[in-house]
Amino acid sequence: MIRLRRFFIFIVGLLIWTGAQAQFDAQWSQYMQLPGLYNPGAIGLNSDLNVHLGFRQQWLGFENAPGTFSVNASMPLRTGKTLNGLGLVLTNESIGLFSTQLFQIQYAYKKKLLDGELSAGLQGGILQQNFNSGGIYIPNSEYHNPNDQAIPSGDIEGIIPDFSLGVWFSRPEFYAGLSASHLLGSKIKLSRKESTEEDKEVLFKVSQSYYLTGGYNINLSNPLYVLQPSILAKTDFVAWSADLSCLLKYNKEYWGGLSWRPGEAIVAMVGVMFDFGLVVGYAYDVPISQLIKFTSGSHELFIAYRKKIDTSLISKKQKSIRIL
Repeated sequence: MIRLRRFFIFIVGLLIWTGAQAQFDAQWSQYMQLPGLYNPGAIGLNSDLNVHLGFRQQWLGFENAPGTFSVNASMPLRTGKTLNGLGLVLTNESIGLFSTQLFQIQYAYKKKLLDGELSAGLQGGILQQNFNSGGIYIPNSEYHNPNDQAIPSGDIEGIIPDFSLGVWFSRPEFYAGLSASHLLGSKIKLSRKESTEEDKEVLFKVSQSYYLTGGYNINLSNPLYVLQPSILAKTDFVAWSADLSCLLKYNKEYWGGLSWRPGEAIVAMVGVMFDFGLVVGYAYDVPISQLIKFTSGSHELFIAYRKKIDTSLISKKQKSIRIL
């Protein structure tokens, strides 16, 4: 009976989680550190080369609980006198017997505006989903038929083109962004590679998802401390979710903070930035729903490397003072 209750809670939680995340978009508690994963307009910031690695394990204690790995690399790209951004996104997420892979290229056009910078980004590539039918458990009893034609035989997969758009505006004291992912709203067909029968295909709708984010830097009386409140709201117009967060940063090197995801979790975050460009952040999600009875929470780690790139137009060639 206890195992049945755990399974029931897991299924209900999974339905809520996939609905809130529009099924194909991963959850990231440290969204303020990983803006390029959900908004292509946020790449190429501050003329830096940025490489972000993200790891997340959802709901420890549940078998086949969601797990995510992502890479986002971006750099400034000069075209004439204009400084734009170029990026790459790789994501792999597993949920139960399903896994989703995303491979996309990002480009952002930037323009100075109102003492800040406005950026419009586009990303495109492929989205692939797999289902491991070999992992299906069929009880051995007279009520279950392992030869049921409705049960897939062999692993099935599908690939579709996928595109996203985003705008991002930033100034030293604040930032704001709006983005839309899975613009085509396509259906992905899952089937065996060797299968040509329509009745062997499984269709999934990849819903369009929308993200609104914003953050502010509040300088405190002690100049070493900066308070950074932020918000990320997301919806597919069927379900919605929001993160309300606040970080306290010390000397631009260390930070800690809390986040609240209404109806889902409270999150604690810490991080450090080293002088040579390495950044490490960790978040721990504590469920505030009925899931807290069955899981110890979720862990998230990101590792980033940032390096300043010289994007100036001035030539570095120098003349000898003897011929001046």
